[in-house]
Amino acid sequence: MPRVKLFDQEEAVSRAMELFWEKGYESTSLSDLTAHLGIGKGSFYATFGSKEQLFQRCIEKYTEASLPFLDIALDADADLPVALQKLLESYVEGLMNDDKRRGCFMANSCALVNTQGPGIDKIINAHYQRIERYLSRSMAQRGVDPSRAQGVSALIITFLIGMSQQSKINRDKAAYLSTVKQIVSLLG
Repeated sequence: MPRVKLFDQEEAVSRAMELFWEKGYESTSLSDLTAHLGIGKGSFYATFGSKEQLFQRCIEKYTEASLPFLDIALDADADLPVALQKLLESYVEGLMNDDKRRGCFMANSCALVNTQGPGIDKIINAHYQRIERYLSRSMAQRGVDPSRAQGVSALIITFLIGMSQQSKINRDKAAYLSTVKQIVSLLG
């Protein structure tokens, strides 16, 4: 008789993401994962296949949660510069309020591209391209010249990734907020 899985896979992916986020991919061992998830190695392999496949599921879960947040944040104000400033300021606030200084899960994952097999780099790249296209399209729909919208969107992605990493050592919130204002000023 086949064994029944006695754990919630989606909850396990969420918990694994927290562990990867805290320790990093390479520093998280299979033993760390099975202990953290409360499952045996057999169940782990039967459910997730490998550590890399579980990590990919974590990235996909993170991406699925990020995109609706952008919709809500950008639709929160009819004035695009105000909405974008609030969005970026909320990102700064989130990083500054993180006492563990974990940074952004996706930005942290960028460091793994050279050490992982094919697939993770494509997933990470697709995540950032999706956000960049979304921001660019949203700006263009609100009257920003499409080429300017594309450039500002690319700058925002670079800022988000860089600030996420820098925020682990540099806690100068005022400097980040000043940069946000400079980015928003490029809209117009």
